[in-house]
Amino acid sequence: MKKICFVDFDMSVTGGVEQVTASLANELSSIYETFVYTINKGGESAYELDGRVVFIEGLTGEKRLRGMIQGTFRPFIRFVKENKIDVVILMGNYPALVASFTRFFTKARYIYCDHGGLMNQWKQKDITAIRFWDALTSHKVIVLTEKTRRDYISRFHLKPGKVRCIYNWIEDKVVHAKKRYDTESKKILSVGRFGKEKGYDMLVEVAKAVLPAHPDWQWHVFGTGETFEETAAKVSEYALGDQLILKGNVKDAYRLYLDYAFLVLPSYREGLPLVLLEAAAVGLPMVSFDIETGPNEIIEEGRNGFLIPPYDLAKMEKKIEELMADKDIRREMAEYDGMKDKFSKENILKEWIDVIEE
Repeated sequence: MKKICFVDFDMSVTGGVEQVTASLANELSSIYETFVYTINKGGESAYELDGRVVFIEGLTGEKRLRGMIQGTFRPFIRFVKENKIDVVILMGNYPALVASFTRFFTKARYIYCDHGGLMNQWKQKDITAIRFWDALTSHKVIVLTEKTRRDYISRFHLKPGKVRCIYNWIEDKVVHAKKRYDTESKKILSVGRFGKEKGYDMLVEVAKAVLPAHPDWQWHVFGTGETFEETAAKVSEYALGDQLILKGNVKDAYRLYLDYAFLVLPSYREGLPLVLLEAAAVGLPMVSFDIETGPNEIIEEGRNGFLIPPYDLAKMEKKIEELMADKDIRREMAEYDGMKDKFSKENILKEWIDVIEE
């Protein structure tokens, strides 16, 4: 039986990368001897791991990148050799950078997974340099969208066979959560970590333009993060607190989706947003900016949602009000079922097995 090891930065946090890491590890543990190695010792995994998955914690309290690289180097090489790991799967840019130097001292094959979009941060030279190094030193590069695959090949001059697009799958529990769409709901939903890239500053501006004219509607936002207080202050300044409600974190948010009329994603950039995958799975109409990568591989314009030109707040306001006004459009979007095969667990799991066996 092959041995595989996922490397994540900190499995104790609730994030998309950590959720994908746990899902992949759990499913593959029935086929391979599976390890999850977390670089930062933050505590137990925020996502439940199968009993067959071996969870390994790394450093405690190290915050400087150089210190992480130095502190991880020897212990990780020893870990890979002692456990005879065949394939190391690096989940994200920084875990890949920290562990990349060990690749030259083990016999394992290294797979680098970029959970973002290359061109989203192309002008941030430090991030681009990290991505280039991670791709150069790994045996295989996995990206989330076909657009990002083409970008890696053309921008970094990589051989096409080295870069592969594998989508994140839609979890079975999400698919099974689908129920009859509620056309009478008058609640809008947004879900995601509060970070600069998530566009909650734009969300508040759109809400300010839309909600006062529709006093019977509310907009609920789930999540926490570094911009939460800043966003809350703006909600208060605009006196939107009765309609735009910041709900904090919630576990398994997909269970709530069909209490809502539609979902809005206002991000500046994304990789392949799980929140849209979940919304598509349960039949919740979506509105999102048509940013560099992600939304346009999940939303089919006019069929299960609307794609808005990036950062065009007026257009987003118009489309939101269109959905608020027309329950028939919302119902038709909710009934669309064209994404099922594209993001099915069965198909995507086969792709991962192909890569590992290769």
